[in-house]
Amino acid sequence: MDERRSPDILRELGKKYFFNHYDDEELRGRGIELLLEAFRYNDPEAMFIVAKLVLDSVLLVRNGDPEDYALNLMVKSARAGHLQARAYLNSYCQGRYEKEIEEINKLADEATPLTDFDGKTIKIDRKGVFSPIDAVLEFKDGRNILTLSTNVAFIYLEEGGLSDRERFEAAVLDGILQWSGEYEVFGGQKLTVEVKITQDSRIFDNLVVMPVTSIWHEAFESAEKMIIQKSKREQLNDLRVHKRSFATNGIKWSVNSRKFIFIQSKSGNFDDYEEFMHVAKHEFGHSLGLGDLYQSNVDSLNGVKKGTYRELDGYALSEDNYNLVMCDHHGPVSNNDIEMVVLAFKENREQLFQQRKSKGKISSALGKGN
Repeated sequence: MDERRSPDILRELGKKYFFNHYDDEELRGRGIELLLEAFRYNDPEAMFIVAKLVLDSVLLVRNGDPEDYALNLMVKSARAGHLQARAYLNSYCQGRYEKEIEEINKLADEATPLTDFDGKTIKIDRKGVFSPIDAVLEFKDGRNILTLSTNVAFIYLEEGGLSDRERFEAAVLDGILQWSGEYEVFGGQKLTVEVKITQDSRIFDNLVVMPVTSIWHEAFESAEKMIIQKSKREQLNDLRVHKRSFATNGIKWSVNSRKFIFIQSKSGNFDDYEEFMHVAKHEFGHSLGLGDLYQSNVDSLNGVKKGTYRELDGYALSEDNYNLVMCDHHGPVSNNDIEMVVLAFKENREQLFQQRKSKGKISSALGKGN
């Protein structure tokens, strides 16, 4: 590539002409041309700017819905690491979601203990020596508070652990804490979620976190050869080849099932705080009893298309891509996610967005509205 036509130079010149010459249409037009050229080189920042110009109706698209086109471009920019695109997606989806729940019935002036969609009081008191994640729902001082407590144990199989161990552990713990916050659930009732983490030396009730290093990849490769069932073998191969992080909860999720989070690094290093924080946030969702919100061609899942559940549509970025934590680990934790966590611990049953091979029960938190 001619250095003078590099994406960086094209983008910066385009920004200069377009944003600094409001009174000169010719220069602004030249700026757009340069931005589009950088965009065609897949420059993440140029993608973001072009997407914004489409959303602002400065640029027109020839075919399809302009909003869908721009949002998919934002997703591509965000996945390429452009933080402004990620922040814009989160803000855009949250604003659209809030507009959709304006018609929700408001709470009575006097707060009451949390109730489900049938008006029945929800009681949760899950704790004990065999419970890796304790969950207690209390109504005190006029507030409903769900406290999730877990003891995190990091395990390193290779001698000496990681060179960036401290940064990696901080990212994981902060990712778990991302589930704390103020939410509105079951028809607009306010719920505070508090996540408490300890790192004591325990035998049973641990949430175990393991970074998947080279010794694990060798074990995965050996295990593949021993698995008879084709679908399981392919699934393990996918985890190994694409270095996908994953969580396991025993044969099936329950309050007392053993909970492990395996975190992989595509680069082999574990010093990317921002990325591993979000990965841990997603995987902790599985430990809390939530299934994946993925498109249909992943892990034999049936898929959740836009329009399936109205409470999710505010976060839909395309036909089957949602800016939500259980779909895209960079996405936010939503009110609906917390409803599903509440039901998981209340019913002692995993909460699914979609069936696996047409099996399993969809969470009753879906299809009820917000």
